[in-house]
Amino acid sequence: MAKALLAFCRAVTWVQLLLLLTMLGVMASLVFTRYMFAYSPPWSEELTRFAMIWLVMLGGAVLALFDDHITLFVFVEMMGPRVRAVRNLVVRLIMITTSGVVAYKGIKFADGMSGVVAWGLNINMTVPAYSVTVGFGLILIFNLILLIDDVAVLFGKRAVLVPRQDQVMDGSFRPQDDL
Repeated sequence: MAKALLAFCRAVTWVQLLLLLTMLGVMASLVFTRYMFAYSPPWSEELTRFAMIWLVMLGGAVLALFDDHITLFVFVEMMGPRVRAVRNLVVRLIMITTSGVVAYKGIKFADGMSGVVAWGLNINMTVPAYSVTVGFGLILIFNLILLIDDVAVLFGKRAVLVPRQDQVMDGSFRPQDDL
């Protein structure tokens, strides 16, 4: 499982890199054409906006897999391992429920956008709209995987389902003792 997740996260990272480079290239050309020719291609802002939306949703999912979202650990450090595992279990269940609702509503929203066309790019608006469904769907799946690990901790075992974070990203925002 860890190897499959590692391969998937690396593929997502490459997609994010392509999205970022696309945004960078389009925005650089937009600045150039705006100041040199007093012209802005109508599709450029839409493309960068849609790429940013996909970039954020994919990145948020990968961060959820590694528990790397911003978190306040006010009393968590004072908890014992079992209490901390129960707390993690409750948090996972909340995340799974919330992600499921948002992914489901995202499908309904994206399907409702099927008749709308982006003016500049001339693409169906379901393309950017499904980013929410994909992102929260991945967050749901990743939290289910982490839930299995949390349940194993409750029974005194450790399931190794998730690859190490430093195999996918640099982890520079995490405290050293968490690595």
